[in-house]
Parts: sequence; structure tokens; C-alpha cells
Amino acid sequence: MKSETIAPTDFVIPWVDGDDPGWRQAFAAARRAANGCDSGNRSKSGNESEGGNGNENRNASNEDASEIRYRDWRTLRYWFRGVERFAPWVRRIHFITWGHLPAWLDTAHPKLHVVNHAEYMPAEYLPTFNSNTIELNIARIEGLAERFVLFNDDTFLLRDTPPEYFFRRGVPCDMARLSVVRPSSVGHIVYNDLELINAAYRQRDVLRRHPGKWFSPRYGAGNLLKSLTLAPWSFFTGIFDPHMPQPYLRRSFERAWERWGPQLDASCRNTFRSLTDLSHWLVRYDALCRGEFAPRGFGDSALMTLGDETIEAISEEIRTRRHRMICLNDNASIADFDALSRRLAAAFEAVLPEKSAYER
Repeated sequence: MKSETIAPTDFVIPWVDGDDPGWRQAFAAARRAANGCDSGNRSKSGNESEGGNGNENRNASNEDASEIRYRDWRTLRYWFRGVERFAPWVRRIHFITWGHLPAWLDTAHPKLHVVNHAEYMPAEYLPTFNSNTIELNIARIEGLAERFVLFNDDTFLLRDTPPEYFFRRGVPCDMARLSVVRPSSVGHIVYNDLELINAAYRQRDVLRRHPGKWFSPRYGAGNLLKSLTLAPWSFFTGIFDPHMPQPYLRRSFERAWERWGPQLDASCRNTFRSLTDLSHWLVRYDALCRGEFAPRGFGDSALMTLGDETIEAISEEIRTRRHRMICLNDNASIADFDALSRRLAAAFEAVLPEKSAYER
């Protein structure tokens, strides 16, 4: 693939150390408060905040209040090694943290920008253990490039990834594929995003304006068939979420805050994930509806769930590098976490054995 000249591109990765004593103390205090009289919500006054999502029924009895979401698989160093080896063109890495850092991380690396929550989020949203709040405020990071890619720390590059994999002709590369939202721990959040999107756009109008982008052959026959099946609906029943590194334009976040400021503000006041949350998918859906993207498929990506029965297949997937990138979902029913984490590290070590310049 011939590389095109593009503007500087940054990577953004939020991270948390669930074993840090200071963080655990703050987490426990916030969870006690969330389960008490204030239900984990900071309203603008004593009443409901503005916006269409209200403040009712907010509590911490959800996955963000579970410590399993924050356990350390000890694979972060391989994320940095993968970026250095497979995406050396990245301008800067914005590493978002509650305040702690991996002991091995070299914070003097010229491409590394360590960002504390308090350095970019409004004080009224802090402290937060809500991943949606952390991500929805990313555009506030000082020095963030107009073009950036949002990573999770469970997604790893395994093969050379040129900049045009994420951006072409000045816009993010993405898949616009219709879907139906499945019941899940985050399904209600997706519904909240879609409620705002459906109030702003008619699906039929969007498909009529951008047919070549919503029905691109790059997506493959199976994805096209799914979209065609849902195309007759006048509203969006769902939009496919790839759960892979997501490219964005900074102005897309700024536009979303201009358009849905009260609703986003109400969401960001939730200490933990809530039934009324919004997510960064709202920003993505808005860009897709505007046609501000270049079509791409996800056939070169793998999404796998860690577990006692899957660790061998995952290790083989990493060692053979069959896919360009892999996302590894955690699993609450793992019998021996330490044993699996060692096997996972061994697989990454086989591919990325050399220390990166991001390591001391």
C-alpha cells in the first residue's frame, strides 16, 4: 500500500493500575458514596441536571464498579513495543492515568505525554471511575493532534500498520454498518447514544446521501447483507461497533459538545458507568451520519475473550500474527489468573522480545 502524506497523528490510551493502594482507597470511597445517598452522581445543584438523560437511577452496581475491570494483565509494555515496531510514525502518545504510572515506563520519552485526569477534565467530573467520562473529554487534552486514534489497553498491534490504515483523504477510516443492539452490560449506553442520533438524523436520509460509504464492498458480503436487511427502517436500530482502535478528528468531539453539551455534561457527572451514560460512540455515529469517514473493513482484526479454554488459541493467534491487531476481552470466570497472565505474556514475548524505548 502506497503511503500518503497525512497530518500528524497521535495515539491516546487510558490506563489504570487496579493494584495501586492510593487508587484502591479512592475507588472504595467513591463506591461507598455511590451506594449511599448520592448514588454516585454529582448534579449541578440539588436538582436534576439539564439534558435528556436526567440523573435518576444512577448507581455503582455495574461493571465499572467491579474490580475485575481494573486488574493488570501485565501486558502494557507489549502495547508500547507494538506501537514502536509497527507504527513508528505516530507523533505522540497521550497516556491517560489517574495519577499512577508503571514502574518500568520511561516518562522522559519525547513522544510520551502523561496526562492526569485532573489535567484535562473539569473539576466537577472528578474523581471519576467512569470510562465514558474519561473518553468523552479527550478533546480537552492539551497538545492533542487534530487526528488521533483512541486505544484501549487490551488492544495490541501485531503487524505493520501504516497511517492510512486509520486516516485517508483527511478523514477517519471506519465501517458504517447497520446492526441491532444486543442486550449487554453496555447496551443501555448504546441506546442512549442512538436516541440522540435518531433525534438528529433519519436513517433513510443518511443512506441516501452517502450510499457508497454505507454500502462499500470493503465491508464484505456478510456485512453488506446485514445493512441491506435493516436499510428499510426510517431510524437507526443500531450501528456496528468494532471494539478496535478508533480514529477520530478532534473537531468531531468539539462539535458533539457544542450540539449535546447539556446531555454530555450530565453523563460526565456520573462517578461510575450509569444507565443514563453516553459514550464516545455518539461522536463516531455523528461522523458516520455526516459521511465524514473513508470505508474500511475489519477482516484483519481479531476480537477474543480471555479464558482457560481460549488461552491456547489466543497465544497461537499472537505468535502467528494472523491479524494486524487483536483485542482481548477480560473474563470474570478465570480459574487461575496468574497462570493465564504468564502464558499471555509468553506469547507476546515471542513476538516482541526487545524492550522499547518507552521502557527504562
